[in-house]
Amino acid sequence: MGLNWLFTTIISVLVQPEAFWKDAKEQLGEVNAMRDYATPLITIAQLCKLPFIGVPRMAMLLAIAGFVIDVSVLYLLSGAIGSLAGPDRSDALHVDVMTVLCFSLTPVWLAEPFYILGVWRWLVMAAALLYAVLIARFGMHALLDLESAKIEALSKKSGVLMATATFISFMLIGGLIRFLTSI
Repeated sequence: MGLNWLFTTIISVLVQPEAFWKDAKEQLGEVNAMRDYATPLITIAQLCKLPFIGVPRMAMLLAIAGFVIDVSVLYLLSGAIGSLAGPDRSDALHVDVMTVLCFSLTPVWLAEPFYILGVWRWLVMAAALLYAVLIARFGMHALLDLESAKIEALSKKSGVLMATATFISFMLIGGLIRFLTSI
């Protein structure tokens, strides 16, 4: 997948998430969401932070650490939500959960360069997280082959998990920013 597809998909996920998920079941069949979407998006978000850190070496360390934290959070959330989804734990279910998370965490990753805004960063993080939970809810309804009541319960539980994991990620990245800019 090319850059054109990546940016078109980012805009589609952010601007029209319901329409994106309606079409996603057919269009995302051959797409590896982690490799083709999440990894390039996380990389772009990390590279956007580079100009805000005065020392190039510290900026690269922050970008690498931020990338590792974001990917770790994505895999931890995927495993946790996959285990909450049901006892069958099929490969197809895990792939669908990973796909939902890869696309729904878009606002959180795009908000990371704004974590340097001081007090306003909390507002940016909260808005991005709430929108990510909404996008995940739409995605679960569209991709997961579960009954509606089970999806509602799963979306509530996964919203709490996403908030917790994103908050921890936010605190780690914020601490790294403070540490690396003070050296």
